[in-house]
Amino acid sequence: MEKIALSLVGPIVSPIFSKLQNAALPYFGGDITEEELQQLQNTILPKIRAVLLVAEAKNVAVLQRWLVTLKEAAYEAEDVLDMYEYQRLKDQVRSVSTSIKKLKEKAKAAAAPFTLKTELKNTMEKLIKIAAGIDQFTPIFSILPNQDPMNQQQPSVSSPTTLVIGRDHERDSIVNMLISAAKEPTTSSGSRIPVLAIYGIGGVGKTTLAQSISKDPRVEKHFDTKMWVHVSRKFDAREITEEIIDSITEGECPRGKSLDFLQTKLKKLLLESKKFLLVLDDVWCLDKERWDQMLIPFNEVGETGSRILITCRAEEVTSKLGVHHSFPLAELEDDDYWSIFKHYSFGDAKKAITDPQLSELASEIVKKLSKSPLAARMVGSSLRGKEVGYWKQTLQRGDMLKDTLGALYWSFELLPPCLQRCFAICSLYPKGYLFVNIEEELVRLWIAQDFIEVPSNSTVTLEDEAMHYFNELLSNSFFQRKFSGCEMHDLLHDLAENVSKDYCFRVEDDCQHIPANVMHLSVVGYKNRSSHPSDIFKLVNLRTLIIVDSWSIVHDGRFVQQVFMKFKKLRMLHLDGGRGTVIKLDKSVGGLKLLRYLQIEVAVEELPESLGKLYHLQFLVIHRSIKNEVPQELNKLINLRYMGGGNEITASKIPYLGKLTSLQGIGRYEVSRKEKQFGIGQLKNLQQLRGTLSICNLENVKDKAEASEALLREKKHVDRLELEWKRSSRRDGRMDEEVLQGLQLPPNLGALVLDGYKGVRLPKWTREDGSLSSSDLHFIDLKRLHSLEIVDCDNLQQIPSLPRMLGRLFIRDCENLSELPLLPLGLRVLKMHDCPKLVQLQLPVSSRIEDVDLEDCGGVEAMFSNMSENGSSSQGVGFVVLRRLRIVRCSSIHHGGENDMSLMSTSLTHLELTELPWLTSALLGPNLTALEDVRIEGCENLRSIGNSLVYSSSLKSLVITDCPRLTVQQQQQGDDHWGGGVMERLNVEGCPELTWLWNLNCFTSVRDLRVKGCPKLTLIKSGGGGGGDDSLSPMPSSSSSSPLESVTIDDLSLLTAALLPPRWRESIYRLNSLWSLIIEDSTKDDKPFSAEQEELFQHHLTSLTVLQFRSCKGLPSLPANLENLSSMRELEICGCPKIESLPNLPASLRELYIFYCPKIESLPNLPASLEYVHIIGGCHPRLKEEYGNDNSLRGIKFIWEE
Repeated sequence: MEKIALSLVGPIVSPIFSKLQNAALPYFGGDITEEELQQLQNTILPKIRAVLLVAEAKNVAVLQRWLVTLKEAAYEAEDVLDMYEYQRLKDQVRSVSTSIKKLKEKAKAAAAPFTLKTELKNTMEKLIKIAAGIDQFTPIFSILPNQDPMNQQQPSVSSPTTLVIGRDHERDSIVNMLISAAKEPTTSSGSRIPVLAIYGIGGVGKTTLAQSISKDPRVEKHFDTKMWVHVSRKFDAREITEEIIDSITEGECPRGKSLDFLQTKLKKLLLESKKFLLVLDDVWCLDKERWDQMLIPFNEVGETGSRILITCRAEEVTSKLGVHHSFPLAELEDDDYWSIFKHYSFGDAKKAITDPQLSELASEIVKKLSKSPLAARMVGSSLRGKEVGYWKQTLQRGDMLKDTLGALYWSFELLPPCLQRCFAICSLYPKGYLFVNIEEELVRLWIAQDFIEVPSNSTVTLEDEAMHYFNELLSNSFFQRKFSGCEMHDLLHDLAENVSKDYCFRVEDDCQHIPANVMHLSVVGYKNRSSHPSDIFKLVNLRTLIIVDSWSIVHDGRFVQQVFMKFKKLRMLHLDGGRGTVIKLDKSVGGLKLLRYLQIEVAVEELPESLGKLYHLQFLVIHRSIKNEVPQELNKLINLRYMGGGNEITASKIPYLGKLTSLQGIGRYEVSRKEKQFGIGQLKNLQQLRGTLSICNLENVKDKAEASEALLREKKHVDRLELEWKRSSRRDGRMDEEVLQGLQLPPNLGALVLDGYKGVRLPKWTREDGSLSSSDLHFIDLKRLHSLEIVDCDNLQQIPSLPRMLGRLFIRDCENLSELPLLPLGLRVLKMHDCPKLVQLQLPVSSRIEDVDLEDCGGVEAMFSNMSENGSSSQGVGFVVLRRLRIVRCSSIHHGGENDMSLMSTSLTHLELTELPWLTSALLGPNLTALEDVRIEGCENLRSIGNSLVYSSSLKSLVITDCPRLTVQQQQQGDDHWGGGVMERLNVEGCPELTWLWNLNCFTSVRDLRVKGCPKLTLIKSGGGGGGDDSLSPMPSSSSSSPLESVTIDDLSLLTAALLPPRWRESIYRLNSLWSLIIEDSTKDDKPFSAEQEELFQHHLTSLTVLQFRSCKGLPSLPANLENLSSMRELEICGCPKIESLPNLPASLRELYIFYCPKIESLPNLPASLEYVHIIGGCHPRLKEEYGNDNSLRGIKFIWEE
């Protein structure tokens, strides 16, 4: 890989020379001429690039030594130039004083620039002399300094989607195996959860296939929880467990905990996650003991039907780990491989190539590739949109494309130097790293290293250009989209490591040796708590230091102090030691004069004033300061582009913030009334602000004139504005009107939030031509406004006309708002909460609204007033694309007809009706073919919901609670033959008059069933309703398996009806998916388990993991066959006063809860698997006597609470 190491010298040195030419010349006067610098840029550098092209094929030691010398000299010159620039910035911010003392200090400081100037001159002369030495090598290779035509092409930013071709058979086989209900045998792996493996060589498409499988609709439907963890060569059970917990909790896993702690937490999460799929990508582990240790939580509490899928490169991994099923990925068929190449090179895998010459060239190039999908993706992406000559050049270098790594390096070569640098430094991140926030993780890193080149007269920001760089890399397949972010393929990560190995290094595990020439260093997951990598402080030229998830290093105060003292050339410093870490920043941090990016993701004791001396600083992110104070000197950071972190570290605490004119984002700005240095006028000169601007405490702005000082109308890059007044403030609403009028609004605003405004109406904003609007209430000029939120505006009575493009309107807590204007045609989302005086909503004809949410609003008759009883509109007003309708506590909506909620919308998917006393029936019409989720709660006068709702073939979830008048539903002929559609959740509670709702036998897909507070609901136990014949219900096959996963009932008589309908009892019927059963029965009469119920526990509930008996006041004993529940992990007995003893418990039980059961005297024969017993309230005295003094009986932990 020597040629790879050499290849990056040009991309590194070239921009440094450009920087020296553009920035250094003004400092020299006549010492170094512009002609010398131009010769360096225009003549010497092309020679260097030409030599590098030929040097790839030859290994000349003297050339390598010269290149290293050249690179070191260039970096040295850049360091001196940056120090010179630091001095200039320091002079710019220093106050001018006429006092003798200040004049003496200034004279003393003036000596420093002279020294720097001499040093810069010497380094420049040294660099020019070294660079001129290129002429000694050109005769060796007999080359001319011509530009490489391959590098003249510009890459395209259009990025084709990741495609899976030719793997249909493998995908379907693996999916079928994953969702199969058949019981898997335990293999030598010892894993109770089946493990499947995809294996094949690097770049063959294992990860892409696994992603496709994970996103397959069949897999999405089958598993409740999916987890994805990239493993790579390092196999550490603790770190993998942390990543798995992060995957479940969205990044909420505590760091620095023991494996035992993490696995205990994971067990609880797995119990809640129900059926899961865990994907472990790129597994290299051959140590079965470590593998089995990692699997402990899954084998102990994993629900039946869960699966683990791994990808690996070697078949040896699958045999060593003893996976259940292996799926090798062989080479693709020629046609499939050709289709992949066409997809990435021409954007269409199926369309024929119209240019015969181009088609022939493409065919020849494909023949030279190694059948690697990754190679096809990389080479195809690099050729996309290029001229025929470019394709010919590629074919001429075809030998390089024969292996995958060669094809990847060829693609890297074609990148412009600016992109090569940006790609190479990504090796600081570990393999499998998911880049979610590109701006924080890459853009700022690249800017801090001066990798981003923007002409001085350009209006494009560094951030925008950096994102353009990233999109170029993405379009050329150096990154690929994955889930919510982007990642780099492992082989591309290997390439990044190889091309950057002379100056980038990543420390993982307990690595101690670091090459002395490293300039960019990351330390990830360093575990040695007694020391830190000793070689770090030998890196005298270090420019980047990233320490993440390495508590022992960051927590060491001496280490942090040494960083500030020794690494004077740092451009970026990122410290993250995990939660609970507190470090001290003293004044020595001010010595990092070249620092551009400082990010500290741990708490600091206090922020020193010396931070104000970091004049080069562009990005400052401090997550927490114990003293909650911001140094006053920060207003000297005139290069600062972004400041963020925790809520207490805000830019609004910096006095005279307006001096920082480079700021792009400040988060929240809190206006102060008393001090001008914290007033709203500080926003005046911050014209570079972009994205979201939040201004709060606007009650401190005294009048319209002061508000106008913010010059919001000139902030063209702000697309979201949040204006907030303190809600508790008592003030005259007319002042708020003046202030809001004085603020005016940015011209390109896309989203506006008004919070706490006390005005009666909105102000007169001016049009673009400066004239006042014709209306006192005016939003029309905000042509790009797509989202408007108005919150807690107590006095507001009217809202102005709204722009046509408005797509989202959210109004909350506006108690005096009585009417809205005609809502725009393009409105998609309407949310109105707590507007009790609202009397009218006007939707235009052919409204395209998709989401309507009304809560605690008054009269909104107009929305339904034009609807006829059958749901049609007499005046043409309808909701043709309405998908979600939610109406909560809107007591004045009424129609007057018999069908109070007649609504026509074939696209409706979600319906919620809560606490609507006017609702007597919910006959929604027969056309609800898309309805998936219905929730009806607290509708005290509701009597009927109609067959169209109950028997909707698309309905997945139906919840009906606290509807005391809901009675028997009219059964239609053929109801018993209906197949139940896709109903997965059925919850009926608090409906005491309900006698029949459906034929439960027909609901063949229900996973979550809850029936409580419905004492008359008796016919649910039989196959028919209203005299129906049970024989009409479908007869299960001999291998039928119920999808039920969770059941809650409050009547023991419903137990067998819910779990084992009569018609199904003679078949071999399995409840393989049932993991939770909760029984609540408040009747006081003795009600022991019947023989049928005992049989149910004995033969049909073997998959149950959680069993709870709650408030079963008449239950004299538990089922006798509990020990047959071989999967049960948790048993809870709560409020069962008649139970005196427990039967034999299953050998799998780990947690036992006994709450308020005073007659239980003893706990004999506790299973060896039990980990802890939790006893609360009113236990029998003997129980406390026997177990209360020994909280760790045979390893069982007892927890007692009164």
